[in-house]
Amino acid sequence: MTRREFLGSAAMAAGGLVTGCASAPKAGWRPDERAFVKAALLHLGSNMWCDEWTDSRPRTPASERWDFKDRVDYLRADFKVWRENTEAMRRNGFNMIVVDLGEALEYPSHPELAVKGTWSVGKMREELARLREMGLEPIPKLNFSTTHNAWMKDWRYRVPTPEYDRVCAELIDDVVEVFDGPRFFHIGHDEETIGHQGGWGRYQFITVRKGELFWRGFLANYDAVKAAGCRPWCFSDQIWYDRQRFLDNMPRDVIMCPWNCVESKQHPEYTKSIDEMAGAGFDFIPDGSTYTTKAEGIQESELKFVMQYCKAHVPEKQVLGFVVCPWVTTTPGLPQEKFVKSMEFAREQFAKYGK
Repeated sequence: MTRREFLGSAAMAAGGLVTGCASAPKAGWRPDERAFVKAALLHLGSNMWCDEWTDSRPRTPASERWDFKDRVDYLRADFKVWRENTEAMRRNGFNMIVVDLGEALEYPSHPELAVKGTWSVGKMREELARLREMGLEPIPKLNFSTTHNAWMKDWRYRVPTPEYDRVCAELIDDVVEVFDGPRFFHIGHDEETIGHQGGWGRYQFITVRKGELFWRGFLANYDAVKAAGCRPWCFSDQIWYDRQRFLDNMPRDVIMCPWNCVESKQHPEYTKSIDEMAGAGFDFIPDGSTYTTKAEGIQESELKFVMQYCKAHVPEKQVLGFVVCPWVTTTPGLPQEKFVKSMEFAREQFAKYGK
């Protein structure tokens, strides 16, 4: 049985279907590729900041946003909250959802990556179909940065071998099949530094690729996404760490996702790199973070800053849109409140941007 046949049969078995795939786009369904992207990042998986297994349980509803800064053997995402958050996106005029998958999907090629509650292929496809019906184009995200790949379990300890690159390619292939050939594919690759893993991250195994080793791994992921028929999209902070190699090696068709512009008060080079990437011809869908450790405070978020900066410094045709990133779990209480408030705030900012 081929992988495509397996995926189709899995969807039918899970959804009780008699014909077809649970989420195959309806005849004639296509995203409006001319539309300005109004996207939000929603974490379905969250084992991405620590490689130490813990026996912790979900925190109280009043927990702060880093309530997921450990690795657990169950899926934190609450299905009811997932549904309500996606409805908040629709209600506030979004047209794209970036699904941070991690441990949330049972990958046909690597079922060993599942945890308790991981979604089956069939369940994922049913939800993708619902999103499309709501006018939300689903885009997958798998983060292969060594700072965010704890969801890959023991495979993360095999960086930077060709074996690791092969597993990444197999997972990309799985996801492209499940998402029925998405237009974009976000491959992360941010924060791959000792400071991020040994500082606020909690890692037993710290590994950072630099120079040719980094680019070999990145370009292997790029090639896999391209071979699957999608356009790669990634965080662009590697330009801060190794500017010349970035400009020499980054393919110009990769969509850039700059972030961290609020912290550019201390690091103006972070923001100036946007000008340099724009001059090099890259297209952008920047990360507009609405991160805040309080229920209020969104007004000073990165989203507002990065929108204003791009409008003033990047040619209009190179800004394809923005992705709003609340950086919270898909769980009840304060995380959900922050997500919904972020969607409402983003609607206002998109209007001020003129979209």
